[in-house]
Amino acid sequence: MKHLIISIAIALFGLQSANAQLDLKSMLGSLVSSDKINVDKISGSWSYSSPAVTFKSDNILKKAGGAAAASTVEAKLAPYYSKAGFTKMTLVIEPDSTFSMKLNRTTLKGTIAPVTDENSQANFVFNFKVGGKLPIGKMDAYVTMSGSNTMSLTFDVTKLVAIIEKAGTVTNNSTIKGVTKLLESYDGICAGFKLKK
Repeated sequence: MKHLIISIAIALFGLQSANAQLDLKSMLGSLVSSDKINVDKISGSWSYSSPAVTFKSDNILKKAGGAAAASTVEAKLAPYYSKAGFTKMTLVIEPDSTFSMKLNRTTLKGTIAPVTDENSQANFVFNFKVGGKLPIGKMDAYVTMSGSNTMSLTFDVTKLVAIIEKAGTVTNNSTIKGVTKLLESYDGICAGFKLKK
């Protein structure tokens, strides 16, 4: 009888634990969601609010750890973003899928296209050009929205580093070296910006 009670207790605990994981998954889904968002929803003038970090993994345990780790990485990025002038960053997205991103003394322009790869968790592909003329690459963008006035825009960190370095080389902006060095140490994450209208 004692073993039966213990077995029932273990089964109930397992059921509660499974329910807790499902609840955790639904709560975290909004934190790391890559729901499809169209250009109309993100059109407008945006200003830098803080660094943003997200994780692409579908593993719920990594997401749980990632939510806590993201805050730590964002806090470490903040002083580097400030030194590089990213705190003055503005992003204007037009309904015709063009954009202009001003980072301190650097202006990146280009186009935004929906992601066509069904296996990608990204929402868009950003095609970057310095000054609207010199192509410097394209990146998958991960966009999440909180209401209509707050957006998180992140990119795979290795590609973000490459774009930042190219932009810095073209404009002779040496202050971004600290940012790229720090970002390189976080391979496997997506980093970018939290923006407000």
